[in-house]
Amino acid sequence: MTIGSAIRSYQPEIVKHIQALIRIRSVASESLPGWPFGEGIAQALHYMLDLGASMGFRTANVDGYAGHVEYGDGEELVAVLVHLDTVPEGTGWTYDPFGAEIHNGRIYGRGASDDKGPAVVALYALKAIKDLGINPKKRIRIIFGTNEENGMTDMDYYFAREPFPDYAFTPDAAYPIIHAEKGYYVFRMKRQHTVAERDRRILEMAGGVAPNVVPEHCRTIIAVTDAEPEELERIVLLAEENPQIDAILTKEGRVEITAVGKSGHGSYPPSGINAISHMAAFLHMIGGIVPEDEFWRFIRTAIGFEAFGESLGLACNDPVHGRLTVNLAQVRLDEKTAEAILNVRYPVTTDGETVLAKLRQKAAGYGVEVEVTAFMAPLFVPPDHTLIRKLGRAYEAIMGEKAELLSIGGGTYARKLQNRGVAFGAGFRGTDTKAHQPDEFVGIEDMMLHGEICTQAIYELIRTEEER
Repeated sequence: MTIGSAIRSYQPEIVKHIQALIRIRSVASESLPGWPFGEGIAQALHYMLDLGASMGFRTANVDGYAGHVEYGDGEELVAVLVHLDTVPEGTGWTYDPFGAEIHNGRIYGRGASDDKGPAVVALYALKAIKDLGINPKKRIRIIFGTNEENGMTDMDYYFAREPFPDYAFTPDAAYPIIHAEKGYYVFRMKRQHTVAERDRRILEMAGGVAPNVVPEHCRTIIAVTDAEPEELERIVLLAEENPQIDAILTKEGRVEITAVGKSGHGSYPPSGINAISHMAAFLHMIGGIVPEDEFWRFIRTAIGFEAFGESLGLACNDPVHGRLTVNLAQVRLDEKTAEAILNVRYPVTTDGETVLAKLRQKAAGYGVEVEVTAFMAPLFVPPDHTLIRKLGRAYEAIMGEKAELLSIGGGTYARKLQNRGVAFGAGFRGTDTKAHQPDEFVGIEDMMLHGEICTQAIYELIRTEEER
C-alpha cells in the first residue's frame, strides 16, 4: 500500500515550521549548563520537541545533547535521525541567512536543506502515520541531533543512554540510497613557531570556520617596519592584480592581507575557492620581502590548491566509491604556534591507517606534527541488507524508478548506527541546494516530494513481511 501522499495535506504547516526553525541561529557556541552546544542550538531542540509534544507524541530531551519524539509500541525500534545545528552562515548572501524568505518556491536560509527542512518533514511524516490511524507494533523515533556539523559527539552521548535502532535512516544527503560513506579524518598539523627577531615577519593569521567547510576568508598581519617604499608598493601592486587578495598598509609598519575565496562543502573541496591556499600562494610571491618559513612551505608545496592529496602522497581512487579528498579547512598562527586543520575523506576500500602513516611521513619532512582530532570509519551496508530492500521499496513506490545505490564523501549520522542505518534523501539529482554555501535553500515542492518518500519509508520499516 502506498501512503506517502498523506503528508501533502500538512504543507502550509511544514513551510511555517521550517521558516521558524531557520530563524533560530543554531550554530555551535559557548557551552552552558543544559546547553552543551550553546543557546541557539538548545532553542532549536526545544522548538522541535515542543512541536512533537503538541502532536501528541512522547518526547525526551537527553541532557541537551539530543532528543526524540516517539510513537508506537513494541520491542523493535525504527528511527529517523536529523540534525538541528548548522555551520556558520558566512558571507555573500543575497537574502538574510536567518530570514527564511520565500522566493520562487524556495525557502532561503542557513540550514534550510541541511538539515532543518528534512527535520520538520520527518516529524510531519510521523504525524501522517499517526493521523492515518496506523498503530505500529514497533516504536518509531525521530531523533534530533545537535552536533552533526562538529564531530557528532551528540550521538555518542545519546546512544550511550538510549538504545540503538534496529533500522534507521538519516535524510541528510541525497536520493536514492547512500549505502557507503567515505572514511573521515580531521588532522591538526602543528609546528612550533617562534616569532623571529627580524623586522619582516608574520605576526598573526587566522582563516576558516570549520573542518567541513572550504574557507572563504584568511587574514594575515605582517610586520614590515624596515621595508623600502618600493617594496611596500610591490606588495600592494601584487594584491591589486590578484582578485582574491586585498592588502592594506597601516601606520604601524604593518601590512594587513586578506584572502577572499568562496565557501563550499568540505566533502568536495572543488565546490569552493580556498582562501587559505590563495594566502599561501600570495605569501610566496612576496617571499623576497617577507621570508617564507617551513610551515608555510609545507602548506604551499604539499597541499597548495590540490583537493585530492597528490603532493601529500595520499591520492587514491575507487571506481565505485570515488577519490580521496583533502580540504585545507582552517589555519591559525600566533607567537608560539602555527597550525592548520585538514579534513581528509577516503574511499571505503582504502585503509585509514595507511592514510595516516603517509601523511605523518610527509609532514615530518617539514618538521610538522600530525594530531588526529576526529575520525569516523567508512560506512558500508551491503546491497542485500533488509534495510536497503525496504527503503528501495519506498523510493520506487513514490518515484516509479529503481533505487540506485550511491557512495558519498559526506559524513552523516549513519556512521553512528553500527551498520543499522544509511543516508536516504533528502536531496534530488540535479538540484544543488547550496548547503554550507551562501543562499542555501530548500525547494518547497522538492521537500514535499521528499516528505512522500520519507512517510512511505517509515511505513515500510514498521511493517512486517507478513503485513505486506
